[in-house]
Amino acid sequence: MVFLRDEGSLFDAPLETVWEFVGSGDAHSTAHVHSATHRERHAELSGTYSWVQEFDGRRVPFRMRWTSYWPLGIAYEVLDGPFTGSKFFIYYEGRGEKTAVGIVGEFVSPEIPDADLPSAVDRFFAREYDQDNAALRNWPRSPRPPR
Repeated sequence: MVFLRDEGSLFDAPLETVWEFVGSGDAHSTAHVHSATHRERHAELSGTYSWVQEFDGRRVPFRMRWTSYWPLGIAYEVLDGPFTGSKFFIYYEGRGEKTAVGIVGEFVSPEIPDADLPSAVDRFFAREYDQDNAALRNWPRSPRPPR
């Protein structure tokens, strides 16, 4: 198990827009080039999301349980994939027309040695961040915060 924290990234969109985008369902999935997506809500602010994506040169299934803590962030538990058993929190801080994003969590893997986990997690989230930020630059701006 490896404790990791990543701070310092900025989305090119205000906080309200980021929340609208991450809750957009298919639009968010499309930004990540996920396939075989499946969403299930368990309550108003929680559910599971599964998908298949390329990771380290192979197609890999992922499944995560999530709980939203608007406006702070989203807690995740990885149920399937290279990081099965990991728990992390992605948090957001509005900074005018930009949004700071950070990640903190305990990461484990049934297939990646602990010594290699920091770089594997970094590769995964760097790709996710780049895809989100590119999509956010063109995301419609909402005149009101999401609920």
